[in-house]
Amino acid sequence: MPAQMNEACTLKTRQIVKNPALSLGMSQKDVGKYKKVAVVYGNVAPVVVSAPVDGGYLILAGSARLEACAQTGIKEIPAVMTQTADESEQLKLALMLSAIQEYGAGVLSEGALISQLVNEHGVAPRELVNLLGKSKAWVSKRMSLDQNLSAIVKGMVRDGTLCPRSAEEVAKLPSAGQAEFAANAVNYGLNKTEISQLVAYYKSACSDEARSEVIKSPLEVLSKIGMPARKKSLRDTGLNGPGKRLKNCANYAAQMLLKAINMAENANEEALRDSGPQFSRLRDIAGEAEVTLNRLLADVSLGKQLGGEPVW
Repeated sequence: MPAQMNEACTLKTRQIVKNPALSLGMSQKDVGKYKKVAVVYGNVAPVVVSAPVDGGYLILAGSARLEACAQTGIKEIPAVMTQTADESEQLKLALMLSAIQEYGAGVLSEGALISQLVNEHGVAPRELVNLLGKSKAWVSKRMSLDQNLSAIVKGMVRDGTLCPRSAEEVAKLPSAGQAEFAANAVNYGLNKTEISQLVAYYKSACSDEARSEVIKSPLEVLSKIGMPARKKSLRDTGLNGPGKRLKNCANYAAQMLLKAINMAENANEEALRDSGPQFSRLRDIAGEAEVTLNRLLADVSLGKQLGGEPVW
C-alpha cells in the first residue's frame, strides 16, 4: 500500500504541464475522439498528474484528453494527483499506465519513457521487464523505436500510416534511408513479414547498389529473394487497399508540407540559406504536383458528369 493516498481534485488546464514523452505518441485522431465528447458533455474522465512542482502538475496519463479540453475552451479538468517519490517514479507510473489499454499513449511514448528511465535515471531494463510484465524483447523494441527511428517515420507511426510492428523493422535500417523505404513499403502495401525480409537482405547485402535497391525498389528485391509481393486488385477496398493507401499518402504529404512551411516561417536567415536547395526542389515538386492533380481531378469530375465510374 502507498504511504500516502492519491488525491482527486480539479485543476485549471493551464496548471498542467505537458509531458514531452506522452506528446510524442499523441495523435490528432485521439484528440478528435475526446473533442467530440468534450463538446457535448465536457470532460468526463480524469487525467493523472504528479504532485505540484513550482506550481505545475506534470501530466502522467491523459494527454489527448487534456489537449481536447484545451482546444474546446474547457478551463478546468478533473484529475488524480499522485504521490510519487521522484521523477523516476513518475516516469515508471506513466509507462505502466501507458501499457494499460485504457490509458495507452502509444508505442512512441512508451519508447520515450523507457529511454528516459534507462538513460537518464539508470533504471535497468530488467527492472522494467518485471515492472510491466513484458518481455525483454518488448522493452528493447520500444527503446529502438525511440532511439533509432527517424523523425519522419515516427510521424508515419503517429498518424497511423505505418503500423508499429513494421516500424520496429524499419528502425533497424540507417536513419537516412528509413523515410523513403517506409513510404515505398506503405505505398506497395507490404506487410511486416515482407518488410522484415527486406531489412534482413539489406543488412546482409555486400554492395551499396544492392542496399539502394532495397530502399528504392522493394518489390523487385522481394521477387529476387523468392518472396513476390502480394498484388492487390485496383478495386480492393480493405484497410490496406489502394484507396486507403492513397488517402494516407496524400494526408501524410500534406502534413509534411505544412510542417516544412511552418518551420521555414520560423527559421532564422542562416537556416533558410542552408535549406535553400531543398526548398527550391520542394517548390518545383509542388508546382508539378499542382499541374498533375488538376488534370487528374478534372478527369474524375468529367467522368462523374458523363455518368462514368470515378477513378477512385
